[in-house]
Amino acid sequence: MKSSTLQLRKISLIEYLLGIQDEKIFAKVESNIHKSIKSIKPSDIVFTKDEIIERAEFSNKQIKKGHVLSQKDLENQSKNW
Repeated sequence: MKSSTLQLRKISLIEYLLGIQDEKIFAKVESNIHKSIKSIKPSDIVFTKDEIIERAEFSNKQIKKGHVLSQKDLENQSKNW
């Protein structure tokens, strides 16, 4: 799947979530998302060669822009995960 298609799907989902007014429905959606994330194993995550290259290029751009964290900052941030 192309990254641009995925980005559009994410935006669409975010817009949908923003439109939910019922707390019970939102809680169900939220719960399903958390369950799905917990069920994913590292071996389930597979990237195509193009996706890996695209992710690497994005990372390089972020580094050039200075959008990085120090090891210490990352360790502090990860305490809240």
